Amino acid sequence: MSEKLHYRLNKRIKDDTFDVEKLADYNLFIQVSNSLFRICITDTERNRCLLLEDYKMEAISFPEQLIKQLELIYDDHHVLKAGYWKSIKLAIKGMNFSLIPNSLFDKNYLKEYLSLNCTLNSEMEEGFYFYNQKSTDAVNIFSADKKIINWFTKMYPSKHVQVVHHTAPLIEGIMINNNREERNMYLHVEQNYLTILVKNQKTLEFCNTFYFSTADDFIYYVMFVFDQLNLSQEQTFVTVWGEVTPDSLVYNKLLKYIREVSFGEKPSSMKFGYWFDEVQDHNFFDLYSMHLCD
Repeated sequence: MSEKLHYRLNKRIKDDTFDVEKLADYNLFIQVSNSLFRICITDTERNRCLLLEDYKMEAISFPEQLIKQLELIYDDHHVLKAGYWKSIKLAIKGMNFSLIPNSLFDKNYLKEYLSLNCTLNSEMEEGFYFYNQKSTDAVNIFSADKKIINWFTKMYPSKHVQVVHHTAPLIEGIMINNNREERNMYLHVEQNYLTILVKNQKTLEFCNTFYFSTADDFIYYVMFVFDQLNLSQEQTFVTVWGEVTPDSLVYNKLLKYIREVSFGEKPSSMKFGYWFDEVQDHNFFDLYSMHLCD
């Protein structure tokens, strides 16, 4: 009996210049959580996005279930199993992360750092990882299930798989691609998760991810950060990326409370062919920005 599918391909876009014979010159970016699996393939030499695939996961609660679905996707895919990529980066979507100043960081205390700010899952076989943010003086510490990480590293035994938290490319993308001098807020929305970042010139002042179930929850967290950082609802620019539409409840809540709200654009640090015009510019910003995580 074949394994039951708990995923669906939501979107697939391929640049006509994609060449399966040139995978050794391409970067493979992967994002994964219990609710999604995404890949992005870019050309190193041209810094051009060549392939995007967005899968939605359904009824996934445990790492073993996720791995079963990943195996099905890989078994049916024309290039994912290739082992000769230029580089491979894996982003873990999750709420357990913390930013620590470089001056205070000691890699021997990853679990202790996270324990101060996060509730660790005793039922999960957690591994602890870190990424040195290039654009700000901080280390991004996060946890992920070891079974998931090990599965990906075994898929690419001849390559180093760089593991980052989903906030890492968001931070790099926002710090590098957005040059407004005044304080600004950036929102990234994905299903029921909201990541809020605040940037003041070249300094990252705030970064956190919240779970919300209603539009009222959503605006509560936004206004909470406005209040905590003494931001002006009249003067602070708010940029929105992710799974948001102009007619969505959350977007209209923002317009009700904040004067300057706009959708974000594709990162200027990456090139896109016209095939990607069918994707809204504010979608997949964190996935595209993974090329900035070295």
